[in-house]
Amino acid sequence: MIKLLAIVLLTITCLAGQAVPICSAVTVDDARMVLGPSAKRTNDPSGCGWADPDRKGGMSVMRVGTSAAFESYRAHSAREGKTQAENGLGGTAFSSIPSAHKGGRAAIYLLKGSAILVVDIDGFPAGGAEERLPQMRDLVRKLAPKL
Repeated sequence: MIKLLAIVLLTITCLAGQAVPICSAVTVDDARMVLGPSAKRTNDPSGCGWADPDRKGGMSVMRVGTSAAFESYRAHSAREGKTQAENGLGGTAFSSIPSAHKGGRAAIYLLKGSAILVVDIDGFPAGGAEERLPQMRDLVRKLAPKL
């Protein structure tokens, strides 16, 4: 059932011309820069998921084709933990460190034109995801022109 849902979502995404180009722009070197040396693409048919089996961490990349949710994402992130404005990423952006994950999860949300790019990492030890923000920023800068 999950595979069927992923295929349907991939098909819709392909037809809308959204996530697949962004996801295919993330290289193994990019993922290893963010997650660690053993990072590899998951079996997710969209190609948007990455895992580092050595650390049990993961990364997902998503393109949302409408800007409407950006302020909602920001408000939700502020309620759930720490947010910070991110400058120099190619658009309006913020990072989020959810309190419930004790620094083991981090995300960057970038609004550019009418699209939102989300790079989310999870599964790190306490404080470990927050330490990966510089690498995440580099990845967002790389992907921003492709939105």
